[in-house]
Formats: sequence, structure tokens, C-alpha cells
Amino acid sequence: MMRVARVVSFVIVGFLAFAGRSQAQTAAPAASTAPAPKFFAAFDVAATFGHKSSGAFGGELGMRISGPFGVSIEGGQMKNVGTEDLDNRALIIANAVGATASASYRVNFFDAAIRYSPKMDFKGQPYVLFGAGIADVRAKTELAVNGTTVPPESLGVAFGTDLNGSTRKPIIVVGGGLMYPINKSLFVDGSFRYGRILPKTSETENDKGINTARAQIGVGFVF
Repeated sequence: MMRVARVVSFVIVGFLAFAGRSQAQTAAPAASTAPAPKFFAAFDVAATFGHKSSGAFGGELGMRISGPFGVSIEGGQMKNVGTEDLDNRALIIANAVGATASASYRVNFFDAAIRYSPKMDFKGQPYVLFGAGIADVRAKTELAVNGTTVPPESLGVAFGTDLNGSTRKPIIVVGGGLMYPINKSLFVDGSFRYGRILPKTSETENDKGINTARAQIGVGFVF
């Protein structure tokens, strides 16, 4: 998955560089009297970074409120998120039964955000955002003996929800990017989103927060 992460990152960097160069080569357009589109919708794919690297996908809806300010909601799934704490929890059990462990999180998320997108004199529209929401964090842990995955119960193991189960936790999201129009209705969007999934010690003793990072590119339309 590191190769996927590098490809998505290169695409985003190349897209932003192309946008910047094309704007520098184009004279600033005359101010338009037509109102700016108020709503947008987009579909995104992403590479995720951190303790483990994988992929993600999702969708986003947004609305301009007043001037440079707007709101948006997004939802999606991060395929393979990991933490050192999760690995250590799995390793303790694996060592106790003479096995090896593979543990990861799959995260389904939904958040609402405030966006700031200042008016610029070129086609590309930069923005920053801050949001909060809910993440459904599903842990999956597998045990293997001599390279073969085996059911945990065959080793006398019963995982708790911290290693094999689902928990809903708060998530805080910050990020920014650049929306670049293809025509009057369509646009591409390159962005980076950092998410902090907060610990929930009421359900998991000594629970730790989870850092997530997405470099993503999307295609959408305005209306």
C-alpha cells in the first residue's frame, strides 16, 4: 500500500503544481456578475498515512453560507488504520499462545466542518476546514501459527472488543486543499485531511487516541 500512497501523493502534488502554473500563465479574468455556485458534491479517493498505510474513499457535500465561509459534511471509510498500542495489545496475547498477530482498524467516519475559502484572482479555489464527527472504529486481529492463520478459539483465546469489535468514538478533522474547475459545473479537488480519533476509556481501559492522515483527490460538481 505504500506504492498506492506514493502514487496518490504524486498525483496531488502534480495537480497543485499544474494548477499554480496555469494560473500564473493566465491573465486574471474580469469580475463576473453571475452569482457563485452555492452547493457542491464530490467523490474522493485517498492514500492514508501513519503507523500503517492503506487507502480510503468517501464523499462530501458542501454549501456556501456567506462570503468566504461555508459548511460541509463528509463520510467515508479508511481501510487499514493501525497504532502501536493496538499492535502491543495483540502481541501480548500472541506471545502467550506461541503465535504471531496481525491487528488493524477499519474506520467508517462522518463529520461536519466549517470551511474558509477566500476569494482569489485565479481559477483555483484554496480552502481550509475544521470539523468534528463520529468514527466507527472496528478492530480486527488475526493469529497465525507457523504462517497459517488459525481461529483464536483454537488457541483458547477470546478477544475483547479492543482487539475484535466495534466502538464509536469522536473524531476531529482539520485540513485544506485546492478546488480547480474543469468547466462551469465540474471540478477536481486535491486536499490533505488530518483526523484525530479520541480515546474512549469508558469502554476500553487505557484506550489511546488514533491519528489518521489522508492525501486525497476528488472529482465533483457545483450547482
